[in-house]
Amino acid sequence: MTVTYSLHVSKARLCGFAKLLTRWRGSIYKLLYREMLIFILLYYFLLVLYRFILSDDNRVTFEKLAIYCEAFTDLIPLSFVLGFYVTIVVGRWWQQFLAIPWPDKCCMLISTYVNGADERGRMIRRTLARYLNLMSALTFQAISPAVKKRFPTIDHLVEAGLMTKEECQVYDGVLMTHGKWWVPAQWFGAVAARARREGRIKDDILFKHLLDEMHVFRGNCGLLFSFDWISIPLVYTQVVTLAIYTYFIATVMGRQYLDPKKGYPGYEIDLYVPVFTLLQFFFYMGWLKVAEQLINPFGEDDDDFELNWCLDRNLQLSYNVVDVMHQSNPRLVKDLFWDEVEPQLPYTRSSFNLRTQPHLGSAMDLDVNLEESEFITMETIMEEDKDENNYTSPPRSPVFDQNGLFNFSNDTPTRRTSTCSIDTDNASLSRFRLPDFPGSRLVNMILGSNRELSHSTDSMKDAHINSVAAPFILKSPHHRRRSCAEPSPLTLNDDRNSTESPLLTPSLQERESECNLEGLMPSEQPIVFQDKPPEYCAIKIPDLSVVEEESSGSSRGSSPVHDSEQSTQRNILSSEQQDLAVYQSNSSQENLLTSSDSQSTDSSSHLLENVV
Repeated sequence: MTVTYSLHVSKARLCGFAKLLTRWRGSIYKLLYREMLIFILLYYFLLVLYRFILSDDNRVTFEKLAIYCEAFTDLIPLSFVLGFYVTIVVGRWWQQFLAIPWPDKCCMLISTYVNGADERGRMIRRTLARYLNLMSALTFQAISPAVKKRFPTIDHLVEAGLMTKEECQVYDGVLMTHGKWWVPAQWFGAVAARARREGRIKDDILFKHLLDEMHVFRGNCGLLFSFDWISIPLVYTQVVTLAIYTYFIATVMGRQYLDPKKGYPGYEIDLYVPVFTLLQFFFYMGWLKVAEQLINPFGEDDDDFELNWCLDRNLQLSYNVVDVMHQSNPRLVKDLFWDEVEPQLPYTRSSFNLRTQPHLGSAMDLDVNLEESEFITMETIMEEDKDENNYTSPPRSPVFDQNGLFNFSNDTPTRRTSTCSIDTDNASLSRFRLPDFPGSRLVNMILGSNRELSHSTDSMKDAHINSVAAPFILKSPHHRRRSCAEPSPLTLNDDRNSTESPLLTPSLQERESECNLEGLMPSEQPIVFQDKPPEYCAIKIPDLSVVEEESSGSSRGSSPVHDSEQSTQRNILSSEQQDLAVYQSNSSQENLLTSSDSQSTDSSSHLLENVV
């Protein structure tokens, strides 16, 4: 089993680690004493040969060979090769320990999920726990020499009680040349499914959770097989081993003390004990022995994992959890700190000095000057920006003002005449604007004036003038009824034939009567007007397909409508109705025209006169 010394190093003290040097079990002396004896004997053999046996000519040859070996031993990158190799081995060793399967969690789930106080319920729980231990025993038997010596065959597992004779026959009946350690996992799933059908496992969620934990246990067993199968590449192990042994073979010859009378550089001292050479051998060779011991932790070394102990411990824990402790919890009572808000555990005399204050934060003890701990009144800082960074809002939905003018919200100039000329009169929009002075932007904002209004108007005006080929997204209006005693004749010009005249030319001199305009509703389908230049602006017009023929039925008096003009107007509207639509704004809601019955004749006249 692994040699532990945690208690001896729990407290740092004088010569704390030095006391560990006297331990034999699991020590470097136990691993290295054989190699050390061989190295010392070989070194002193060469020393005696050089000093007492060889002739003078042979001594010269020996000295040249010693100098040559000493010069080239430093070319071997021993520290790098050996350090990297040991790092890989230690990391792999710890991963192998983490892969050891422990049945604790799975057995606790079995005790909780598999209900039934009768004999069959107890049998199911114990069988499930036994299958887990049998699977780990089969795994350890295949990878550990220590467990293999304990259970050489399957019959030994039957005799030990981990497997019944019937289960042994079924196990032998599985014809497979590869390992069959996973067979108990399949038995576990079958027994658990039977318990679910019998209602001993309440629902499928608990059944799935139990199988998931079994699969984790099975995965750890497979991972141990993988570690046993896939080792560190043999070539790397060979390279490290050859580097260590060839280095110290050359060192035995190169570290000999030569005759100082001959004046060889670096050989001015003559000693019989190579102290630093022995220490170097001890460190490097000991490092290699550590890697040899940890590369397979399932063997019989002092620091290998004791898998036999793991089997004994897991079997006892499994049966205690699933059988003895199943539904045998202590009676519920009030604890000792029932009425205490801040419970305190007692200390003994030996542990009272270890009591410490709780950590409340490193800044809790910081002293702040009373004069600097008073709140101060913060000055309001107004953010100002340059005019070129101001935001220009997009045009909004078209609306009609009180005078019947066709406007596009307050930040868009008024559209006048049929040639889409832009009215630059923004006096009504900026009549409350104050002159420029420090802070004027804030005052204008409070008074409701938009300082950036003119900038947005100019930018939109330039955009409409310059973008000649810009497309328009139009909507056609719904049908509406128009009651007018004398409808204005409309002249529609097809831009495909001529671009000289405007799109619509209303006859304003003949419109003297009042018009009752009912509500306009936007069409569902937008029409993308791609081929019209900006001079032909879309307007809102009433649908004149349905016009009351009798002028006497109007709510207000008007002159009669000429049949020829009405017929011409209908023909024009029917042929060009698809080319006319309502300007669709980017805003989410549109303000549509709603004219009441009491609207004056002048308002209607201005409406049709100022459309674009």
